[in-house]
Amino acid sequence: MVKRNLTITPALIVAFLASTVATVGPVVAVEPLTLDEYFAAALKRSEVVATQGELIRQAEERYKQADAALYPTVNGVASYTRQDPVPVGESVTSNFPNRQSLAKVTATQPLFRGFREFAVLRQTDALLGAQNQDYLNARIQLFKDAAQNFYAVLSIEQDLKNLDEEINQNLDREKEIAGRVRIGRSRIGELLSVQSTIGALRAQVEQLQGQLGTAREAFAFLSGLAATTPLRDAGALPVNLDPLDDYLARLEQRPDVIASRQRLSAAQENAKAARGAHLPSLDLNANRYLERTGSLRDSAWDIGVALNVPIYSGGLLQSRVNEAVSQSTQAELNASQVRRQAEQEIRSVYQSVVFDRSQLEALEKATESARKNYEAQRRDYRLGLVTNLDVLQALTAYQQNRLALDRARYTLKLDYLKLQAAAVRRPAPPPETAP
Repeated sequence: MVKRNLTITPALIVAFLASTVATVGPVVAVEPLTLDEYFAAALKRSEVVATQGELIRQAEERYKQADAALYPTVNGVASYTRQDPVPVGESVTSNFPNRQSLAKVTATQPLFRGFREFAVLRQTDALLGAQNQDYLNARIQLFKDAAQNFYAVLSIEQDLKNLDEEINQNLDREKEIAGRVRIGRSRIGELLSVQSTIGALRAQVEQLQGQLGTAREAFAFLSGLAATTPLRDAGALPVNLDPLDDYLARLEQRPDVIASRQRLSAAQENAKAARGAHLPSLDLNANRYLERTGSLRDSAWDIGVALNVPIYSGGLLQSRVNEAVSQSTQAELNASQVRRQAEQEIRSVYQSVVFDRSQLEALEKATESARKNYEAQRRDYRLGLVTNLDVLQALTAYQQNRLALDRARYTLKLDYLKLQAAAVRRPAPPPETAP
């Protein structure tokens, strides 16, 4: 047997990698995801929104059940009875023979139930409408969650870019000062100060990497996509902000406000149904006999009216009325609270947007001034007019202002989206509910 030694060369490694890539195939680049695309993916993934859809289906079936109470019921009835024979010596009549059979079709049509069935029908219709609004409200809440996570990821990634740039600027400072130390124009303490700053910045990078990992995992949980999916901010900063009254005017269009009103209507109809139990009920009954024994065996059908008048039930009916009235009052209080909370949310987020815009304008000016100051300090340092500490302080101030400016931009965009959502301007309603 001849043994051969295989020498690993760079050319061999390159050839192996090329063959591996050719086998696997080309790497498909993932397109960056916009907020709307992220929200669309989260909608497909969300169990909360899907659950609301199932609750709508259940409410639709309850409406059908309430509607069925207005229509007649038809049942088939059959029975066979065999009894002990009559003792010897006693008379036997054909009215009650020893063997009795019965087969009939019976129908019952409610004529009057104290208008309870109509109140119950309106109640279930209102609850169905409320459930539809709950579905829309769940979509809005999911949009807020997606927007919060979307801009959290973008903000952290931008912070990392800014810190990376700041580290590179400090590395340039380190090289410059190291050269000056070698020729005796700077002290070793200045070099150590820059190196200390670089170390602190790298520690901040590690901390932000942990925060980014958490935000990315939340992204994967909400969207069902890979955590590494790139994001693209397609939203522009709000230029003109509508007056507050324009947003408050849309208060009554909020799904949570509409749902609370519809639940109030349902509670009021429930009270009407409870009061209707005090009134008499009237039913029309009809029977068609297919088989019958006894003296009425030749009678093929009968029809009649049954009247039921409630007289006394131990206070049960009135107790149900009192309970329903209390539930109606509770629903009224809840509707008032929901509306006030919705108004407070719009006012609060609107003020946040106004403050964000003012802060952004101030930070833009401060960042520009800090940049000019840093450039001036660098020039003066080369001329020996300022110390290295002055330059580091100017650089830190400039970078901190840049960090704050970028964060303020994302905060303004996020708060503006929250304002749009609070005023039912975002997200767009599903096609089946769009006006």
